[in-house]
Amino acid sequence: MKTSWRMMAILAVGLLPLAACGTSEEMGAPASAPASETASLPVDEPAGEVEAMPANEMVGQGQAIAETLCAGCHAIGLTGESQHAQAMPFREISWHYPVEALAEPFAEGIMVAHPEMPQWQFEPEQIDALLAYIETVQVPEER
Repeated sequence: MKTSWRMMAILAVGLLPLAACGTSEEMGAPASAPASETASLPVDEPAGEVEAMPANEMVGQGQAIAETLCAGCHAIGLTGESQHAQAMPFREISWHYPVEALAEPFAEGIMVAHPEMPQWQFEPEQIDALLAYIETVQVPEER
């Protein structure tokens, strides 16, 4: 996925509020872990032929990831306040940039300047699931 310098700048600034999608202890890595030590969630290996996951199952898996890793700081649903003041509610992500623009940072390991945000990476299946869930909770921008 090619990303322009403008999109990278938007993501860099926009991801700053996505602070702490889980604690360092939950992720098994210190918050300031070098890129080579980022945590990665385990993925079950497919048995035999790979089949596309049904959409509702993918959304459910994404919700489980969000509940486990992100809900400690972010409001991950359609309502509620984020527990961490700088953590953007998931339902407002599309107000700042396209949700699908998170695919690359999720794959490469989100790194933000906020000291409480753990560094982590997702496998492609987890990225698809988390993005599918995030898409389901987007609300129209308040004016």
